Amino acid sequence: MHAGPARGAQLGLTLIEMMVSITIGLLVVGAVTYLYIGSKGAYRGNEALARIQDAGRFALDSITRDVRRAGALGCSSAVSVAGQGAPITVNVIAPGLGVQPVPIQGFEPSQYQPLPLPTSAWPSGWTPPTGSGTPTYWGGDVLQLQIATGVPVRVTAEDTTAGTITIANNTVPNGSGAYFKANNYAVLGNCSAAAIFRVFGSPSAGASAVVSYASAPVPLTTSGQFSLAADTYPTVQHYDQVTYYIGQAYANAPPALYRYSLSSGQAEELVGNVEDMDVVYGIGTNGAITTYKKPGTPMNAADFANVISVRVSLIAVGDQQGAAPVAQTLLFHGTDGTPLTPVAQAAPDTKLRQVFNTTAALRDRLQ
Repeated sequence: MHAGPARGAQLGLTLIEMMVSITIGLLVVGAVTYLYIGSKGAYRGNEALARIQDAGRFALDSITRDVRRAGALGCSSAVSVAGQGAPITVNVIAPGLGVQPVPIQGFEPSQYQPLPLPTSAWPSGWTPPTGSGTPTYWGGDVLQLQIATGVPVRVTAEDTTAGTITIANNTVPNGSGAYFKANNYAVLGNCSAAAIFRVFGSPSAGASAVVSYASAPVPLTTSGQFSLAADTYPTVQHYDQVTYYIGQAYANAPPALYRYSLSSGQAEELVGNVEDMDVVYGIGTNGAITTYKKPGTPMNAADFANVISVRVSLIAVGDQQGAAPVAQTLLFHGTDGTPLTPVAQAAPDTKLRQVFNTTAALRDRLQ
């Protein structure tokens, strides 16, 4: 005979025990949720920071590479071998081309905030690129560089009456087709003089090709310059004027760093989510910097002719709100009087931002 269950044996949880269990469960779930949200925020912040750092480094590497090449005229120096230490004078044939004879120029707006800048504050003296699909200027400083590119080709003859030069070979290096084509920009130079022109007609490919640099008789050099005749061993290279600026592809699009090429007439987006740029120029002679200026100081033609180095600063911004716990305060854009002393600048939102700086020297100016 089995004994029945003891009277009063526990058959379930009491109300108090259930409430205690639920409370403990809620505490555990809350702790796990808190850890999840914290780790997710940290991941989001780290991801935004990594993306920003990659963008900043790539942008500065591109600008530095072009700054170092600015003003190259086929020599390792900007000083004329025939001018007793004077700089090589560049003659722009047909000034309407839009290219400049100086290797570097800069422009700054009349104000830096708020972004994007109104048209009334855009940099004076600079004509923004236009055309279908060309990004609109957003804000910040503008940097313009004149660059010789590609392989130099030896000039074997010249005819200033016909406005032509004969080059040793007009075939694409390691390829086929004409190297210099109609409307290409080119720089003709030796270590004493230089001329910038635009190719007329369609030069044929192959050896001893004739390239037209003018439709009428035009001197290759200005008065007093050393000759660019074939017996002074000039060479000809492709030439381009590139402009770095912060632009906006369309309304409400994020700002980006663009590189506009005068030769191609196209603006290439280098890095997205770059919202501001600051450029300071180191000026001096004989390779020694004596002062630093911004274009609004103002800088004149003599200052730009003596630029030795360029300090470029960029603000890269993430694309996620809340990545920064509060709106950041960044040090950026020194004044014209104290260009190397940035001032406090409040961010408009809680996206993560970082300032990147680099300094590059114009190689041909380092004597």
